[in-house]
Amino acid sequence: MQRIRGVLAGTLVGVGLAMYVALWLHGVREVAILIGAGVGLPIGLVVGTRTDAHDAAADEAWRSAAPDLPPASDRMALERLQAQMPGPDLDPGASSESTEQDAGVPTGTVPASLAADEGAEPH
Repeated sequence: MQRIRGVLAGTLVGVGLAMYVALWLHGVREVAILIGAGVGLPIGLVVGTRTDAHDAAADEAWRSAAPDLPPASDRMALERLQAQMPGPDLDPGASSESTEQDAGVPTGTVPASLAADEGAEPH
């Protein structure tokens, strides 16, 4: 619903300003359209991304369903949590991909030394 309000507000302001510039200020039609779009688009984006009662209700439902998780609209907290997630555990005995490429082993295949360690036959 908020996006519709943003589109509507941006369109009304942009068209109104373009008509004002074209008709009352006797501006060139293309320049009037550019001015109207230049003002209407940011207004539409700001109004369209504003939080409303629906977002607040969604955050409250999120908190009651999972109190240990951050609010759904708190993107910064979600990004911080994602940045703190550990990466994959690397096997200390495994060689790096650059070493495999230097040794002439095609990317995506398992070297014979690693395959023999795992009990599998090399390709």
